[in-house]
Amino acid sequence: MKRPILRVLGLLLVCALLTGCQSAETPGAVQVTLPPAAVKHTAPTGDAAQAYEQTVMLYLPSLDGTRLIAVPKRMSLPAGAPMTETMARALLTEPAGSNTAVLGSGVELSLAAGEAVEVSGQVATVSLAPSALALTYEQLFTVGQALANTLCQFGDVQYVNLLIQGVQPGMGPGVQPAGCYQANTREELSALWARAAASQSRRTYTAALYFPAPSGKGILCEPRTLAFSGADLPSMALMLLDALSTEAALLPRAPRCPDFRPLLAEAPSVDESSGQRRLVLKFQEGLNRTLIDAGITRSVMMASLTYTMTTFLPHLDALEVSIGSERISSLSPSGVYGRSGDIISFEEGALKRSDFSGFLLAECGLYLADGEGQLKQVYRPVPFRDAYDPRKLVEQLLLGPQPFDSVPGLSPTLPEDLRDSDLLGAAYDGDVLVLNFSGRLPELCRDLSAPAEERLVYSLVNTLCGLPGVKRAAIFVEGKQPESLGGSIYLPGDFLPLPEK
Repeated sequence: MKRPILRVLGLLLVCALLTGCQSAETPGAVQVTLPPAAVKHTAPTGDAAQAYEQTVMLYLPSLDGTRLIAVPKRMSLPAGAPMTETMARALLTEPAGSNTAVLGSGVELSLAAGEAVEVSGQVATVSLAPSALALTYEQLFTVGQALANTLCQFGDVQYVNLLIQGVQPGMGPGVQPAGCYQANTREELSALWARAAASQSRRTYTAALYFPAPSGKGILCEPRTLAFSGADLPSMALMLLDALSTEAALLPRAPRCPDFRPLLAEAPSVDESSGQRRLVLKFQEGLNRTLIDAGITRSVMMASLTYTMTTFLPHLDALEVSIGSERISSLSPSGVYGRSGDIISFEEGALKRSDFSGFLLAECGLYLADGEGQLKQVYRPVPFRDAYDPRKLVEQLLLGPQPFDSVPGLSPTLPEDLRDSDLLGAAYDGDVLVLNFSGRLPELCRDLSAPAEERLVYSLVNTLCGLPGVKRAAIFVEGKQPESLGGSIYLPGDFLPLPEK
């Protein structure tokens, strides 16, 4: 019985082998492959205003006013713009809840006109409309702390300045500064206010210092904790001048400001004869030559001084600056991003914060190639709103490496002949940033090596995935996703960031 069974099994095995050989040699045999990636997005034509959804915490006073309570809120945040302004506006207008009160204690609060919320160097500066003047200083402190808790929750902002119509209100009717607010979700408001209002013992504050940017095209903010020896405006102004005279700790590429003290013609003073509170700074003629030697334009230096002083010093409306016998009454900036070529006139010599809003920069993160062919993140100063705009970031990549980048010696990743106009559209689709290029992109990528094509794709993906609300990126050409740009990287679908590429 065993032998017939073995014979049958042997015949079946031979048949199976013969059948396998026959299948392998049959023309048109089915090959198993991955299905093509489904096109899930519509290629944008132009840059339409869009938004993305995110849950944020709004910090509102408890009904008894003793603490700030986190209230979760699903919000529509504008894509391509800093989320801080939308969050600040939502906080100021959020109605009372079952266990929370309206912020402002019955005073209707709103943001000031113009650039009401600015972000630079992890510092957000919020300027309220004049209605906030009706608040007591303790109530105003609650507003500042609520803004700090709300705006600092994502890490890109760590400090908050609070102004009213561009003027620092301080902690009282005198000259006690407020300094930068920081998030504090643990302590009760009464304890925080008692510590902040202790004018006799408190002499250390975190101040926002605005240094000339490495590019020379504007100013960048750096927060710094300073110990003030005097409690009057002139002595505090001297301390701020000394701080600007030292090298910026977080901006090592920034040009070194002059040593201001030896260049002062007389000590700083305060003038209120015009009905405004002005800080009067009189420098010697030698300041002009010192600025030239440092590579700092006069307009950028005035922006640096005005922003630093008006952001920190209480109830200061403007600066009045003289160099030698010349009182600064107008400036004609050149080489800056904002207001370049315009003549900025200062009525009666009053330099106000709003005069220099176009000078404020922020550092955006870009990915360029190092000498070993790996992508490296660099930081570059740009107008602070551009740092959130996907089109502006692509334009910065197209510029290639710049001498003021945080990392020197890198190489471009995009084709040299690719132009700004070749980006036909950039739009958000949920958490995906969709780019649509012209047909010139694959033409310029035709001869790229596999590593170069990989660097091109991931320099775009990694850069754009640094934007708020963006987790993936997709690349289209003339409204479609081709198989590849240069023949090496499969393009259809979405790309996750790979910072180590």
